[in-house]
Amino acid sequence: MTDFHDALRIVLDHATRAGTEVISLENACGRVLALDVNAPSDLPPFSKSAMDGYACRKEDTENGMEVLEVIAAGSTPVHQIVPGTCSKIMTGALMPLGANAVLTVENATLRQGRVYGRQPSSDNIIRQGEDLKAGERVLKAGMLLQPQHLSLLAMCGITTMTVSREITVGILSTGDELLEPGTPALPGKIYNSNSWQLMAMMRQMGATPTYYGIAADSVEETRHLLKTALNANQVVILTGGVSQGDYDQVPRVIRELGFEILFDRVRVQPGKPTTFAVSASTGKFIFGLPGNPVSSFVQCRLIIHPFLAAMQGALPEPVTTLLPLKGAYTRRKADRMAHIPIRINPDGTCSALPYNGSAHLAALSAAHGLGRIPVGVQSIRDGEKIQVQLF
Repeated sequence: MTDFHDALRIVLDHATRAGTEVISLENACGRVLALDVNAPSDLPPFSKSAMDGYACRKEDTENGMEVLEVIAAGSTPVHQIVPGTCSKIMTGALMPLGANAVLTVENATLRQGRVYGRQPSSDNIIRQGEDLKAGERVLKAGMLLQPQHLSLLAMCGITTMTVSREITVGILSTGDELLEPGTPALPGKIYNSNSWQLMAMMRQMGATPTYYGIAADSVEETRHLLKTALNANQVVILTGGVSQGDYDQVPRVIRELGFEILFDRVRVQPGKPTTFAVSASTGKFIFGLPGNPVSSFVQCRLIIHPFLAAMQGALPEPVTTLLPLKGAYTRRKADRMAHIPIRINPDGTCSALPYNGSAHLAALSAAHGLGRIPVGVQSIRDGEKIQVQLF
């Protein structure tokens, strides 16, 4: 059996970098930036008013000032501010020459056509280049582009960027006991939940998934679906058929297709029967995950997610935090690293959810993250901190 950290190292050592492509801003959310992006100009590109008020020389405010013009956002000032003058200005408008402050509307008094007020404690000006200077790095290669990043790029006038190509992932399930959701229920059958869970997780991870259906517990059908998926994808994930039961055909089929299995048991709970295989001739990869849906979810988060991130050159994410456990927790065995469903409490503590095992999807659905319990630790005291990986 392979230690979890060794399994993760093996996976990351075999992650091959994806190519790159140039895409438009509208299609960039959820993609991994392949090259640094630098500011083409200062941001903001000009000094502008931070408030509605009067652009002026702050030393003139108490003596009264003549209003020269009104400067709206998007317009260009006509007049330069000289001693004893000001211009009414709107938030975001270009500051006129000669002004060194904005007297806010709330602090201004208009008497006989002149503006008076106390000298502003703040200049209320957003200076040119205050956010970014021309040539300064805007975003770093490896970042997963989120809506706030796209807003910043748009603010800089950037409409295209170089990103890592999306990883194509084929997904299939195995097992005579599986039915597709939406079909009539049958005795002894369960609905296939793993594939839909994994499809969604792949999209979250910036991959392009394709579903290939359910393979019956036969070597021929498993081989056919697996070959079909491998022909069209860089990575294939299948669930079920990787344990040591009479009907678990997957390891045999993987080897027949020319793949080398680098590990097929991981010292972790849930998810011990996790398989990773590589093909030296094609450069393709197979992950075999347990059929129980919680096990499948956990191993996808802990092993496949870092693998896909490495293929796309994504920066490591700060996904774990230490939180005090509310209430004690004890497990029966401590021979494997365990991951348990955790809920975050309003007081900053966390609680272990009631959990019936690796098929208990309801507990996983109610969780905010996974609590990690190291090998050799059987119990955790009330108030003791545990490592939590947030979803």
